[in-house]
Amino acid sequence: MNKKIILSLSCAVFIGGCAGSASHKVVTSHESGDNQLTCSQLEAEIIKTQVIIDDVNKDKEDISGADVIDGLLWFPFNLIAKSGNYKDSLEAAGKRIERLENLKKENNCKVTSESERKISSGKLSIELERLSELHKNGSISDEEYKQAKQKVLNGI
Repeated sequence: MNKKIILSLSCAVFIGGCAGSASHKVVTSHESGDNQLTCSQLEAEIIKTQVIIDDVNKDKEDISGADVIDGLLWFPFNLIAKSGNYKDSLEAAGKRIERLENLKKENNCKVTSESERKISSGKLSIELERLSELHKNGSISDEEYKQAKQKVLNGI
C-alpha cells in the first residue's frame, strides 16, 4: 500500500515537473497594421514588448521544481533548448522594439525616456502577475482571466 502511494506521488511530481515549462508570447518585428499605429499606440506596443523581455529575463533567473526535474531527467538537452528559446525570444523582442522605435521616429513622435518606460512596463508586469495569481488559485475563470488580461493590455 505504501509503495503504491509513494509511486503515485512520484509520478505526480514527475508529470507536474515536466508540465512546468515557461511560455512567453512570441513577437515578430513586423506586424500587420504597424504603419497605422499612432504615437501612443506605438509606445504601448513597445511597453508590451518590454514586459515580454522582462518576463523572459525573470524566467531565466528563477529556478523552479520543473527546471530541477527537467535538468535531472533531460540534462543537458532541455537546458540547451531553453537557452536557445530564451535567446530567440529576446532577439525577436529586441527587433520588435527597434522596429517600433523607427516608426516613432518616422512619425515624429515624442521620445520616451528609459525611466518612464521602465515604470510603465513594471506596472504592467505587476498587474499581469496579479491576474495570473488570481487565475492560478481559481479566483477567476479562464474566460475572466483572458478578458481582464486583454483589458489591462489595451489600457496602456
